[in-house]
Amino acid sequence: MSLKQHFKRWSWLFGIASFSAVAATIFVSPKYFKPDLDIGITYYAAEGCAPFEGQCIGQKGDKTITVELGNEAIVSMTEIPIRVRLDNMTADSLIVDFEGLEMYMGVVRTQLVANAQGVYQGTITLPECGTGKMLWRARAIINNGPSREGIKFDFRAI
Repeated sequence: MSLKQHFKRWSWLFGIASFSAVAATIFVSPKYFKPDLDIGITYYAAEGCAPFEGQCIGQKGDKTITVELGNEAIVSMTEIPIRVRLDNMTADSLIVDFEGLEMYMGVVRTQLVANAQGVYQGTITLPECGTGKMLWRARAIINNGPSREGIKFDFRAI
């Protein structure tokens, strides 16, 4: 049997194997190629968190970071107010990252603006998940020159 005849006989198998390899790559690669947002950041111990209500307090010695995401349920596709209060610390800039944990939807990032001594505010709109609820990880990151510190906590958006 020639190579050409052999290939024709088994071409359907090669097609299924190729399709399976491409599909597996599409579904598996985001898990391995998403950015590691924790590199170079020192995280404070998260205490006093209401993880599914969008409130968290991180403390290290006398330094405190308090994050609040609105006052009610966190709803996707609506503007969500973010408020971060820093006690006994300063920041050159403060950003908040949001990353979907159950489904990787990219990183949603916003830089907050200082409105009073140690209080930073901003808003963000999280994308909606087709399942109706989504588990997110929030990271409030303080940049002070080369130093990066912050807290992270999980919450659920509807």
